[in-house]
Amino acid sequence: MKKYILTIIPLILISVMFLSGCSLGEMNRENELKSSLESTYEELTSTFSGDSGQYSLVSEYLKSWAKKNSIEIADSGSSYTILSNPATTGFENSEPTVLQCSIRTDDFKNSMQSLAISLTSLLGPEVHGNISLIVTEVDHGEFTGASAADPKYYSSGSFINIDNSDDIELVRAGSYEMDSTMTASLSTSASSYTHAYTITMSISGYHDPFSFENHYPNPVETIGSLLATEKSSGKLFDLASFECESSDGYTPTSATAVVVVNDNDISSFTSKFEKSYNSIKNRFEKLGDNFVYTLTETSLPETVISSDSSNNIISLMYTLQSGIYLQDEDTGEIISASDISYVSTSGGTFTLKMRSRSTDKATLSDMSAEFLTTSGLSDISYSVTDPHMTWSADSKNGASAFLADALGTKDSITENTLESSDLDVFASKADINAVSYRCSLTHREAALMNLLHYTESLVQ
Repeated sequence: MKKYILTIIPLILISVMFLSGCSLGEMNRENELKSSLESTYEELTSTFSGDSGQYSLVSEYLKSWAKKNSIEIADSGSSYTILSNPATTGFENSEPTVLQCSIRTDDFKNSMQSLAISLTSLLGPEVHGNISLIVTEVDHGEFTGASAADPKYYSSGSFINIDNSDDIELVRAGSYEMDSTMTASLSTSASSYTHAYTITMSISGYHDPFSFENHYPNPVETIGSLLATEKSSGKLFDLASFECESSDGYTPTSATAVVVVNDNDISSFTSKFEKSYNSIKNRFEKLGDNFVYTLTETSLPETVISSDSSNNIISLMYTLQSGIYLQDEDTGEIISASDISYVSTSGGTFTLKMRSRSTDKATLSDMSAEFLTTSGLSDISYSVTDPHMTWSADSKNGASAFLADALGTKDSITENTLESSDLDVFASKADINAVSYRCSLTHREAALMNLLHYTESLVQ
């Protein structure tokens, strides 16, 4: 009787595996990769245990890991590494898979989970098409790695960004985006006042203007708001210049305005600056970061912007709506927002640029119409680009559809996001079918299995 029981149990197991379509080899491979995920994660977190670090250290680790696991290094640079696992023999015509994850230099420790999932997924199931992994640096918020990586390595196949989240989440698209430009010719004159001041504000790092969880004050908007407040309260001053330093896609890192103030208004002008400073100080204390915001006396400029031109600029800064434009009252979801990305008064021309995003394309048209009206009231010209999607996935086919089915609940699916990511940069250089797959520490094994099963589904 005992022999009969011992014989029938393996037969039952074999029957179950046959009916479920899962071979013993596949089960062994999955168990092997689950074990590899845990050991890789432990190795990464012990090697890179600090909150911050240098990407070059990760790059060296990746080269060592690739050699140990017989994985090719297809390309590498100071801010990115591209690893490749060629297709299994006989399956070279299968659709390729491109995986991508980021190493945040100011958040090293939390970057290791997505790297561990990505590296283990790169090893692939028993049979697979070509699998690539692009590991990119995000240097204090700047997408340096994505900017440097050659599009030839990700211009075909499904593109899956792997990231961290508090739960498990599949993000299927970015948002609609438009860029607005407001310009006016400037005339100049000599100032009738005698005390000149430089107002400067700067912030460290690169920050996403559409991330409202930890939203950084915009130096251009901060100084523009101060000038508008001073003007609306009757303070007499001339504007000599207004400039900023900025990089495309990020909150300006600094802004500087030079003003010449009426002697009788210096005290009250300074008082309003101090009030503005304290407000900004409170915001940065909550962010846990440093900033510079100063009002210092400077030499008198030879000329200032004429009163009419200056009033138009300050009027625009006062009435122009930036920040959150539309928000769902029930869910709190931010539908659309805008941010001043550039300002300059050099070369006899005033130029202000705004970037706007919305999950609803029609809302951008409404925003543009308002910006046009606001500019016109300030006697400033307005132009705008056609709206475009920052990035997107085919929701009915490919990785997006497969992973959505694997998650099995709409609660885990986010159709659009306003926030910036590496995907914005990748999509600006190539037409990619991209999706962002995010998970918490407790879901990393399930995420690995879903990624492996997707890769396996492409085999032909």
